Amino acid sequence: MASIEARIKDFVRARGVDVVGIAGPGRLDGPPSLDLSYTMPGAKSVVSMALPMDVDAVYDFLAKRSPAPHNLDQFLNYQRLQRIGRELAGFLVSCGYRAMGVPLSADYRRAVYVFRPRPAFSLRLGAMAAGVGGQAWSGNLKTREYGASIYLGAVLTDAMLESDPVLPPGYFVEEYCAKCKRCARSCPSHMFGTGEEEYLLLNGELHPRARRNNIDLCHISCFGLHSLSADRRYSNWGLHWIGSWIEQRPESRNQLQLIWDMLKRGLTVGDAWPRFDILRVLCSKLWPEEILRGIPELEDFPEEESERYRILAEFGRRMGVGGIDDYPVPMICGQCALVCGPTLEETAERYRALAESGIVVPGPGGRMTRVDTFEEALELRRRHPLRISAYRKVKDALDSIYFWHRYYFGIEPRSFVQSKIYGLRLRRAVRERRRKIHRHSAFGKE
Repeated sequence: MASIEARIKDFVRARGVDVVGIAGPGRLDGPPSLDLSYTMPGAKSVVSMALPMDVDAVYDFLAKRSPAPHNLDQFLNYQRLQRIGRELAGFLVSCGYRAMGVPLSADYRRAVYVFRPRPAFSLRLGAMAAGVGGQAWSGNLKTREYGASIYLGAVLTDAMLESDPVLPPGYFVEEYCAKCKRCARSCPSHMFGTGEEEYLLLNGELHPRARRNNIDLCHISCFGLHSLSADRRYSNWGLHWIGSWIEQRPESRNQLQLIWDMLKRGLTVGDAWPRFDILRVLCSKLWPEEILRGIPELEDFPEEESERYRILAEFGRRMGVGGIDDYPVPMICGQCALVCGPTLEETAERYRALAESGIVVPGPGGRMTRVDTFEEALELRRRHPLRISAYRKVKDALDSIYFWHRYYFGIEPRSFVQSKIYGLRLRRAVRERRRKIHRHSAFGKE
């Protein structure tokens, strides 16, 4: 009879997921978000799964043709992964184990500073531990098969499973990313450094990635508060700009100024909470068939942009999310993952599509309109200012404050202690690495 590990992989692959890996006990030593018991007490192993993003939809998104196909692709595959996760958990239960699927996003630990959330369980770290992929320069999970443009899912179980082989530290960074680093150039808010490394400590090994200038910069771009690249050549699909960031890059080390810029812009956009709420409800629940009925597959998506938006808005309303009917596109960035293909040539082509895509801004009737230059974008914004009612601004600000603090605010001693211990271990490992490099360098000069 086949092993339980082989049966798990056969079960997942039979449902169309060809990238799957397993991490068992002894393979899960890392940051607090790799602690399985936080999400499922008694869990010992994780089954990690990866699905590719639709490449045509990625190009439509990066080239500023339309954000809708990529958003629909996300909607459908988040639900698909949750369905497979539930079915796999049921299979493991039928084999005599306990198991549960993991929420795919917006499942955060409580913290005092709620706008820098930490995942309850990190799908990315679980995938690294399970051998599904390795860490890219951006910190995203990169696979050999599809690059970093993937969707991740996972199932936790109390079964004592055998681990799959993992990629060595720096597998992608040292060979692939060192020649590329287009992910860093694709971030509108300039979150990544292009030279200096920082590290993730996983199972006693240091995994390099780009030093983050400030993680808040990522949240500002992904929430659509500032969509314009630092060189003003292109944008993401966000509606808004932070005025002081147009002429110069934000000072990433001035944390108070970043928080002020983020809150000042975030509390006046009128759509911050609904956009996040779509992601939250989409990634935390498998919706029944009557909710999904009538939502087309990607190949059947209409060509007319207004009809696409209508379908996405209807999807949101069925899930109980309202307030963004005019532009129901919650996923507007993620460009650092989208540009990262399985080969250097593919990544270069995706980045070229982004760099030459121009800028999108609200135009006539509030419809997002692409222009070639920053000057054209300024003129279009002047002629067609985005008008948001005071009621909508106030409601969104109150909803954002209420819901973020309801779901994510608090103090968790367990997470606090785990973070401090992990931080000490990480710093010790980095110091030891530097000492070894220094000794090796000194020896080489003798």
